[in-house]
Amino acid sequence: MERLISGLIGIPIVLGIILYGHSLLFFIFVASLVLLATQEYFSMITNAGKIVFPNEGLALSFLLLVFYFFVPKYLGLIGILIPFTLFITSFFRKNNADVAIDAIVYTLFGIFYIAGLGGYFLLIGKMEGGREMFVFILLLIWAGDSMAYYVGRKYGKSKPFKMISPNKTTAGAFANIIGTLITAALASILFFDKVPLIHCLIVSFICGIIGQCGDLQESLIKRSCKTKDSGNLIPGHGGVLDRIDSLLFAGPVFYCYYQFLLVIKYL
Repeated sequence: MERLISGLIGIPIVLGIILYGHSLLFFIFVASLVLLATQEYFSMITNAGKIVFPNEGLALSFLLLVFYFFVPKYLGLIGILIPFTLFITSFFRKNNADVAIDAIVYTLFGIFYIAGLGGYFLLIGKMEGGREMFVFILLLIWAGDSMAYYVGRKYGKSKPFKMISPNKTTAGAFANIIGTLITAALASILFFDKVPLIHCLIVSFICGIIGQCGDLQESLIKRSCKTKDSGNLIPGHGGVLDRIDSLLFAGPVFYCYYQFLLVIKYL
């Protein structure tokens, strides 16, 4: 019931901001989700007894998102600045030098894993028809996750990733892909006609697979940190990172596939 109520309240707000929100509101929305998820990641790592630079990590994550949205052509510069800043930060900490590299690596991974991948949605949102594409990706992931959840609970016997994610089943994994394909076909026919059906099906198939990899990635982090959820901000759903883990992998793949189509088009 908590999951249902949260969805009924949250989904219209999310779709409204994505489709109709001002560009600055769109940036604030995406940046807020990414930074909340990043904070959850740093909390898990800290609670697991690891050394991390959370404040610097959040500041650099926000700076990375600013570059994604406002000056994407200079992303290479921020890619150099981030590890350099963390290296300098380690000099001003009193932590033992033996764990300095751990703090840098854990922080660096969190920045690029969440803000680095999440920033692609800012790039997608700025493309022509990008807001609709954002919604398309959301529909794929939501439909795939829902199909996997219900089919996996009813028919799931084999659990190939038991050590990482005990509830993930083979039946659920295949149902996820089928769910994304059905959703892609319906979305393409009903309202998403900017991209031919064949490409909608191809990219949905890829996102269906890679999105589940994103879910397993976060599960691996949570198992390593010995925690069930990344947070408890969303009733019935856990934390923000729990909700966007699949999107973090699917978004960049969708963006790269779309750019590939543009290259092919103009060859």
